[in-house]
Amino acid sequence: MEPRESNHYFLGSRAGTALSAFVLLTLVALVGVPVLVQSRVTALRQEIEQSEPARTLIRRLQLNLVRAILVQNERSLQPTGALEAEYDSLRAVERSLLTELRPVAVDLGPPVVAALEDVERVSSEWHRRVEVEVEERAESGVNLLDSPDERRSFEAVIRSVAALDSTILERTAATRAQIASAEERGLRITFLLGLLALLVAASVVVLWHRTRHYARQAERRRIEAEVERESAERRRLQTEEALAEAARANEARARLLRGVTHDVKNPLGAAKGYAELLAMGIKAPLHPEQQPLVEGIQRSLDGALAILTDLLELSRSESGGLTIRKRPADLVLVTRQAVEEHQAAAEAAGHSLTFEPPPGSVMVYTDPERTHQILGNLLSNAIKYTPPPGRITVGVCVSEAGQIGAPGEWAVVRVTDDGPGIPDDEAEAVFEEFTRLGDRNLPEGHGLGLAIARRLARLMGGELTLDTTTTQGASFVLLLPRNGDQPEETRPDGAFAVDERS
Repeated sequence: MEPRESNHYFLGSRAGTALSAFVLLTLVALVGVPVLVQSRVTALRQEIEQSEPARTLIRRLQLNLVRAILVQNERSLQPTGALEAEYDSLRAVERSLLTELRPVAVDLGPPVVAALEDVERVSSEWHRRVEVEVEERAESGVNLLDSPDERRSFEAVIRSVAALDSTILERTAATRAQIASAEERGLRITFLLGLLALLVAASVVVLWHRTRHYARQAERRRIEAEVERESAERRRLQTEEALAEAARANEARARLLRGVTHDVKNPLGAAKGYAELLAMGIKAPLHPEQQPLVEGIQRSLDGALAILTDLLELSRSESGGLTIRKRPADLVLVTRQAVEEHQAAAEAAGHSLTFEPPPGSVMVYTDPERTHQILGNLLSNAIKYTPPPGRITVGVCVSEAGQIGAPGEWAVVRVTDDGPGIPDDEAEAVFEEFTRLGDRNLPEGHGLGLAIARRLARLMGGELTLDTTTTQGASFVLLLPRNGDQPEETRPDGAFAVDERS
C-alpha cells in the first residue's frame, strides 16, 4: 500500500471512529440529558406532592387544637369524666398527627423540621399550662377563655402551626421555581441535541432495533397480563363456589334446626298440658308431697319450650323468616311498659328497678313489639344476673353522636345494673349464639337471647352494644335511628322489614 493511500485509510478510519463516537455520544446525550432532567423534576415534584398531605395533617392539627381548647374550657366550667376522656383522646390524636408529620418534615428539609419542633415545643408547653389552669379554675367555675393570658398562650400555639404551614408553602414555592428552571434548561439542551441528532443517520437503525425490543417486551407483558386475568377469574369462580356452598350449608342447618325444634316442641307442649291437668287435680287430687314434683315438671317444660322458641326465632332470623313491621312509636312509652312488666320480678328478686324517662316523648319509626322484646330480654338478664340487693336503671335519651358510625339523630335506651359486669374481652362474645360466661356461680342460660336481640336491633336499622366504659356492673345500649331510614349494611342476610307507613 502506498504511503498516501495508507494515510487516507488512516484518516478515514479515524474519521469513522470519531463519527461513531460522535453518534454514540449524541445518542447517549439525547437520551441521558432528558432522563437526568426528568429525574430531577420527578424528585422535586415528589417533594411538592409530600407537602399536600403535610398541609392536610396541619389543618387536622389546627382543628384538633381548637377542639382541645373548647373541651378544656368546658372542663373549667363543669369538669366531668367524659370531658376528661375526650381531652385525652384529642391529645392522643395530636401526638399521632405530629408523629405522622415528622418523616414528611425530614424529607422537606431542615427549615420544616425546625418549624415542626417549634410546634411540638409550644404545644407541649400550652398543654401543661392549660391542664394546671383547668384544675385551678374547676373549683371556682371561671371560664378558661376569659383569661387574656390563656388566649395569648393558645394563639401562640396556633401561630406556630401556621408558621409551619407557611414554611411548607415557602419550600413548595422554591421547589416549583427549581422545577421551572430545570425544565427550561432541559428544553434548551434537548433542542440542541435534537439538531445534532439530525446529522446522525445511523440513529435510525438504533431506534429501529430499540423499537423492536420494546415491542417484544410489550407483547410479553400482554401475555403475562392475560394469564393473570385468567388466574384471577378462576380464583373468583372458586370463591363464589365456596360462598354458595357455605350458603347451602347454612340453609341446611336452618332447615334442620327448624324441623327438629318444631318436632320437639309439639310433644313438649302436650307434656306441659298433662302436667297442668295433674296440677289442677282433674283426675284426682295430688298428694301434698307430689305437688312440688309436678310444679318442677312444669318449670322444666316451660324452660325447654322457651329454649325451643328462641331456637325457632334464631332460625327465622337466619333464613329470612323474621319480619319487622315498622310504624311510628313513642320509645318512652314502649320502654315504660317493659319496665312495668318486669317490676314485680325485680322486686321478687330483691332488686330496685328504676325508669329515668326524658321530658316529653321520643318518637321513632320502628317495630314497637320487637323493641319491647329486646328490652324484655335485657331486663330479664339484668334481674337474673345481678346479685340481690341490686339496682337496675333504665334510661331513654336522644343523641346525635352517631355511635354506630352513621350520621343522623339516634334514640338511645340504656339498661344498667350494678352486678358483676362483663369483662372487656367478652363484650362481643355475649352476643354470639350459645355463649355462656366463665363464672360458674351465675344462673344457667342457653345463650340465645342477646344474639336474637342484636339481630332484631340491626334489622330495625339500629344496634345493640355493651358499654365497656362502665366501672361496675353491665350497661347495654340499644340504638334506634329516629328518621326511620335503615342502612342496608345493618340488615342481616335474608331478613326483611315491612314499612307500614300510610
